[in-house]
Amino acid sequence: MTMSAHVPEPELLLAGERELPPQRQAEVEAHLEVCSVCRARQRELEREMERFSAVYRSSGDAVRAPARPRRTWPAWVAAGGAAAAMVASMALVSLRPHAPLPDPSLTPGATRSANAQAVCAAPEESPPVRAETAREVFARYGIRNPKPRAYEVDFLITPALGGSDDVQNLWPQPYAEGEWNSRVKDALEDHLRALVCAGRLELAAAQTEIARDWIAAYRRHFRTERPLAGHFSFVKDQPWE
Repeated sequence: MTMSAHVPEPELLLAGERELPPQRQAEVEAHLEVCSVCRARQRELEREMERFSAVYRSSGDAVRAPARPRRTWPAWVAAGGAAAAMVASMALVSLRPHAPLPDPSLTPGATRSANAQAVCAAPEESPPVRAETAREVFARYGIRNPKPRAYEVDFLITPALGGSDDVQNLWPQPYAEGEWNSRVKDALEDHLRALVCAGRLELAAAQTEIARDWIAAYRRHFRTERPLAGHFSFVKDQPWE
């Protein structure tokens, strides 16, 4: 594994439990030391699994199965390799349909050829995502029959910052649910664009920040650990209908 490659989600969870084969465990731990994106994803996955486990334990089925299903995954990964990892990853997506960060293996971000002058001369509003493209994005994330108004099929790097309409730049982001939703991200997008157009931030730097970890970028630029109250009502883009 190269240091530039992100760790698949099933392995992030297994590494947290120290259930990977020894050599792979060491590789993943070394990668986590230098990759803030994967560290953030690992923490978010663990929180989601803990929430799922809490709900599961509160149900009547809890007495018939382990409370933490991730402990059954090493056999999947060892026996099935990449295919098993993909199945486990899709299972994770189904457990966390409202993830605030995209899966970087599915949505690494993509840009079009544009400089700051061209970006700042273009409209700020994002063009609507075509219905067939949106359906492809939902399918890639294992989401069937998405609930209307629950998601925005969002550009990871907004077109207002030079992002493209490639599916690798799109993901189903929670529209208004949860703390880190699309409205909060929209506020960050407008702030970064203003910085770029004022000559206070390089376009490439803004693109990298929002693609790498938009929540970390928000915290850094707004100097807060939690979204600002006014940003929860910030409305710019429309939800999936």
